[in-house]
Amino acid sequence: MNKITLIIALSILCFTAGAQNVFITKDAKIIFNSSTPLEDIVAESNQATTVIDIEKNVVKFSVLTTSFKFRRALMEEHFNENYMESAKFPKASFTGKIVTPVDWKSDKSIIADITGTLTMHGVSSEVTVKAKITPGKSKIAASAEFKVTPEAFNIPIPSAVRDKIAKEVTIKIDAVYAPFQQLP
Repeated sequence: MNKITLIIALSILCFTAGAQNVFITKDAKIIFNSSTPLEDIVAESNQATTVIDIEKNVVKFSVLTTSFKFRRALMEEHFNENYMESAKFPKASFTGKIVTPVDWKSDKSIIADITGTLTMHGVSSEVTVKAKITPGKSKIAASAEFKVTPEAFNIPIPSAVRDKIAKEVTIKIDAVYAPFQQLP
């Protein structure tokens, strides 16, 4: 287990003190799209760890930037080495509060506002995201789509490739949470 995975696991365990109200997944999907008419730039990770505490209405996400897979290896290399500087900034994370009331006992989907802090490339920024949340007794499904700019997170884009990378990057998230099971 590498250091980052251990840190993520420990922070989740600390977060899950009242585990009966906590739902978790370690395989949430995040799709990153920075396509332009000149270049198709799409990456996907199925390794995001995320928890929801339905009593506190708190959501936490964490993903290793090196877990994003691109269609072309050279794009993946540039993403990790030149843009995200993954060796220096190995993860992206989000901690937020669900501000729209959610009836967690219902099974009806709701569009909820989640406000929190998104941290990437060593920079934290306050964001509000609209998420579709579908509660349930045995699982909770959630999805969201939002946009960020590389400049907001001090991600350098060389002028030679500026026209090939979208000014706003679209991030899509899909997660299906299961109740957290504490060890006896």
